Amino acid sequence: MGIHDRDYNRTSSGFGGPPQSGQGMLVRSPGWSVNTWVIVINIAVHLLAVTVLMPALYNIGSLTVHDAFQRLEVWRLITFQFLHSPASIWHLGMNMFGLWIFGPMVEQYLGGKKYLAFYLICGLCGGLLFSILTVLGNTTGANIPGLLSNDFNMPLIGASAGVFGVIVACAYIAPNTTVQLLFPPIPMKLKFFAYGYVGLAVFQLLAGSNNAGGEAAHLGGAIGGYYFIRNSHHLLDFFDVFGDSRGKSASNRSRKSTKAKRGTPSEAEVDRILAKVATSGIGSLTDKEKQTLNKASKEQQHRR
Repeated sequence: MGIHDRDYNRTSSGFGGPPQSGQGMLVRSPGWSVNTWVIVINIAVHLLAVTVLMPALYNIGSLTVHDAFQRLEVWRLITFQFLHSPASIWHLGMNMFGLWIFGPMVEQYLGGKKYLAFYLICGLCGGLLFSILTVLGNTTGANIPGLLSNDFNMPLIGASAGVFGVIVACAYIAPNTTVQLLFPPIPMKLKFFAYGYVGLAVFQLLAGSNNAGGEAAHLGGAIGGYYFIRNSHHLLDFFDVFGDSRGKSASNRSRKSTKAKRGTPSEAEVDRILAKVATSGIGSLTDKEKQTLNKASKEQQHRR
């Protein structure tokens, strides 16, 4: 199925309400998708963090340069993505709203497993850029816009980096889809919305806003989203801890090669023979060419 046949590319749609039948990018499959699970897990972790396990979850899950790299607690590059500010429900609410709106489009495009890998890698890219700019800001001593002056124990939490990656991916998948903004209430093409959002993050990072660390993570997530939606084959091995998809591909190619050697005619050879029939008639074929055409016909019927 081509991209123009997909649900999210058939119609324009707005956002800000529940999905309706035929609304394009808001079409959702029945059951719990990977995106739904991500949202539910984020909400569940937040409820645990603010009611039962605070400050324990924040102590072991937030991302700081000191903990993640000096103490080698590298799991924090993933866990920080599921923690949100205990002081404001809006931090969690806006991130989950963004996933609810834009996540289904990317999941439908990539498939569930690759979507989860994509989302987590975008968040990881956000954490890495936050860490890099923090290290540079504290080691170079240079007063350069964009470098972070916070110390190595400044924590980073939130799903925003992954959400930014998802939004940028949507701008690649369906750039001309129209979305209805909430504030201000105007329609806008998705590509302008996404890259305008990224541009705002860049401006706030360079201006040294109060949330410069968060803006660095947003920008890192957007960079990750821009790259991996265009190179999604790199996502195949994210969860294959005990395997390698490249090996599987090589094995598949080997089987196909073996099958070809057993007598299955190549597409190029069949095309050549059919072109000969079109120009000179079937009577011009040799016995070998007729046999090849017959084999190809039987193979096609077998596949059906």
